[in-house]
Amino acid sequence: MKELGAAVDAAATTAAQPSPASGTGQAVGPQGGPSNPRLLPDFSAVGDLLGDLSPQGSSQTDRSRFGVREVEIAVQAIVDPYFRGDIFLGFNDAEGVAIEQAFLTTTSLPNELELKLGRFLMPFGKQNLTHRHDLHTIEYPYVIQRLFSDDGVRGTGLWGNRVFAPFGFFQEVQLTAVDRLGEPTEGLTPREDANRSLAGLGFSARLRNYFDISEAANVELSFSALTARRAQPLDGSITLDVDRVGGGRERLDVNAVNARQSTFGADLTYRWRPLQQGIYESFILQAEVMRQTNERAPPLPSRSVAYTGPTRDYTGAYVFARYQTSQRSYLGSRYDYVQDPERDGRTLNAGSVYLEWYPSEFTKLLAGYEALRRADDGVRNRLLIQAVFSLGPHKPHPF
Repeated sequence: MKELGAAVDAAATTAAQPSPASGTGQAVGPQGGPSNPRLLPDFSAVGDLLGDLSPQGSSQTDRSRFGVREVEIAVQAIVDPYFRGDIFLGFNDAEGVAIEQAFLTTTSLPNELELKLGRFLMPFGKQNLTHRHDLHTIEYPYVIQRLFSDDGVRGTGLWGNRVFAPFGFFQEVQLTAVDRLGEPTEGLTPREDANRSLAGLGFSARLRNYFDISEAANVELSFSALTARRAQPLDGSITLDVDRVGGGRERLDVNAVNARQSTFGADLTYRWRPLQQGIYESFILQAEVMRQTNERAPPLPSRSVAYTGPTRDYTGAYVFARYQTSQRSYLGSRYDYVQDPERDGRTLNAGSVYLEWYPSEFTKLLAGYEALRRADDGVRNRLLIQAVFSLGPHKPHPF
């Protein structure tokens, strides 16, 4: 990661320099005028197409064999000499339109400090920071799907990070404070919102460490923590008089209680790319382990109802490897293990293999086979194909 420090220094120096256009904050073209006179942002789109050819029937939620999993629209631009804006909208048949990400990023703070304000993918673990269509597999690892959701975990709030190197290798600290983790569970109504007090917000911390092993190989080792109060179900509902936020009282049917949920994780990524044959040969080995802890006995609104939320902890992990076989093709494999919260902690195991091919930098074709086994169930065989295409200057998400 020797280039990381130079890139960070160059970005900070460039952002801190005043614009040559006196007082306008616009970039200047070769003839002295603004290079983008209409101030148009970069518009791009990504189509994520999926086919499910599983022999035991489609494994998709809507039972479809072929579908458009998502269309993502990105709008990105430098707002002024101090901020950059990024907006990602997701379109699909099930949810309609969703704001996947929308954040403002500082570009000129001193000491390699960067702040974001808005909605973003939570910096927890490695793969959660990658949009689903940019994965080297068709779906997120099962530990992410089961502990969070099928498309990872997001948050809306404040993000701060800083790169430094006090021990001779690069490190990065990422801290966030968000309104809540993910989307609220439909149909659950607690006595008060989890974020009514600042202690009920969601918080995360991640420490990334980068090591150069040789000129062709490097290692990234990271540790993450995530905590928030989340609505968990009761075995019935009770009508209570509660305080309104703006004053006064109201009657509310309460069927949930806010309980603390925390997740801890570690991830390791090894990358190898030879200097002479780097466009034809490369290798990635990646692993993550996560453990989710749940508050066992949160305070109940009444003795007449019982807590039916999670009362145990869950652990999961995956190992993924990908080898480049030619300039445009890759072979990959992943093993998944998780104590499934959706099945009271019963074990889920899965092994999968992938063939990935890039006809160009704007298209990706991927075929995957998976053998999925749950405790008390037999093996389910899944055969999936994916086609992803990009229109416009869509910038790659970090991997």
